Amino acid sequence: MFASGFFNALVPGASKISVVSKSPLTNLIHDSSSGDFFGPLLRKAGYNALIVEGASRDPVYIWIENDNVEVRDASKMWGKDASTATRMIRAETSEKASVAAIGPAGENLVRIANITFDGERAAGRGGLGAVMGSKKLKAVSVYGDKAPKAARPEELKELGRRWYEHFSTSPRYEDTRRYGTTNALLYSSQMGMSPSYNFRRPWIPLELAQKLSGDEIKKREVDPPWYIHGASCPIKCARYARAKYKGREFTVKPEYESLAMLGAATGVFDLDAVLYFNRLANDLGLDSISAGNTIAWFLELVEDGLIDPREHGVEAKGFGDTDAVEKLLNMIAYRRGVGAVLAEGVMRASRILGVGGDRAVHVKGLEAPAWDPRGRRGLAVSYATADVGASHLRGWPSTRDPPSKGPAKEVVESMAYNRDVDALLDTLGLCRFVPYKEKVIPEFYELVTGEKTSLDELLLVPRRAEALARIYGVLDHLHPPIDDDIPKRWMEPISEGPLKGEKAFIDERDKVEAIRKYYSLRGWHPELGVPLPETVEKLGLEWARGDALKTLEIASRREGLM
Repeated sequence: MFASGFFNALVPGASKISVVSKSPLTNLIHDSSSGDFFGPLLRKAGYNALIVEGASRDPVYIWIENDNVEVRDASKMWGKDASTATRMIRAETSEKASVAAIGPAGENLVRIANITFDGERAAGRGGLGAVMGSKKLKAVSVYGDKAPKAARPEELKELGRRWYEHFSTSPRYEDTRRYGTTNALLYSSQMGMSPSYNFRRPWIPLELAQKLSGDEIKKREVDPPWYIHGASCPIKCARYARAKYKGREFTVKPEYESLAMLGAATGVFDLDAVLYFNRLANDLGLDSISAGNTIAWFLELVEDGLIDPREHGVEAKGFGDTDAVEKLLNMIAYRRGVGAVLAEGVMRASRILGVGGDRAVHVKGLEAPAWDPRGRRGLAVSYATADVGASHLRGWPSTRDPPSKGPAKEVVESMAYNRDVDALLDTLGLCRFVPYKEKVIPEFYELVTGEKTSLDELLLVPRRAEALARIYGVLDHLHPPIDDDIPKRWMEPISEGPLKGEKAFIDERDKVEAIRKYYSLRGWHPELGVPLPETVEKLGLEWARGDALKTLEIASRREGLM
């Protein structure tokens, strides 16, 4: 499903499209978002969502232009990288179209394959590119020129104008307007939260982090002739860099997660090399987070002599080996040699190779992103309980204290609230880097839809979604509370820096109490971690009561309570 929120093409900063499916990586319901033009153009074509069912025998792409919807032959595009396929499809449809395409990784059913939007943005997480590949769906191209209707357009326009001016001029957002997310390694590395060297060194010296900093990106920044900042976005954080690596000149749009996971996590701090890895991942259709995480794990095994890379068909020296990172990205996308193992994701790869499971940094099979929770109290609770696995987009605690400052359970409520607000923004199509005050969301909603509501009512939407995802997961395979856990690495003390000795939780008891506190806040069984039937009813999901009862029975049997 490609779902565009109510606010797309109507509210400043609303340009997100959510792609939703069952993840081939985790077997859980998974959503991943992408920004820029696809969401607004789908709305302008007259659609809130596109649902793709079944599979084609031959490669196809979908072309949507207002009321016209076609399934077209994509034989010529099959086998092409995502950027090339995008250009070919635009030549056949419209140069104004937005194209969501998969690369070779999706075609080869790589479990960490992404969906690349217009060659630069990505719905990266959960292996959703492999879902498109399984359907022989190379791409979806969309263009629309019908403005979505709002219930009270003049008032909406005025409210939007005021907030647009606020976000585009306030000094508070100057850093985001200048760098986007590209400067975040400076912050994460000093807070003990970077993924450097496969999360071995969450703190690194400032001079090392600066090699992949926003200021270094600025030295290479360009405005490509084909790119126009979205007029609806007041932040305009997109930054494009022109670089050269091994004689190849290219343009790419870097983000912190890609810089940190393809660079710092693998021990590579050569910016031009990292930018090229970013470009390569986009074209191959690989999730830069999961790919960087999995390659970093492999390099650690090489570094410590736990595997001989030559036995797996690749020359690799360990962390910092740029040639190995480049080669492994290609091997993963085409499932060649050890790439066929790494294409399964870090959890399965560790099981297949029979080594390094204690060094695999994932939750529920989803590779961890570029924020180590040993630098922030309560963040590990978010990772442990998130419906999709290790996601940095499922709620942050309000505190900036390290975990040793007090019990994690004290900050769980703030994390849960942030989780709900962020999920609500996703459902409406709002970008999180355009941080509206919560109180204005119901006001925008009323002007767009004509329906008067409250923030409390709107926040029921993400709570319902989470409860249903948990029920579905348990009915399928999920085993809470065992699966609501964090990787062993995050309970290893930080080895150096100002936060030396910090762990994600004070101890095992701290972890258990915090997770149980989260269960209780959600109205779930405090020990089994499943939604109670009465909670499901309170959420307005009476039709799911029977499934909630089944879930409770399954969980009780597993824990010997029946």
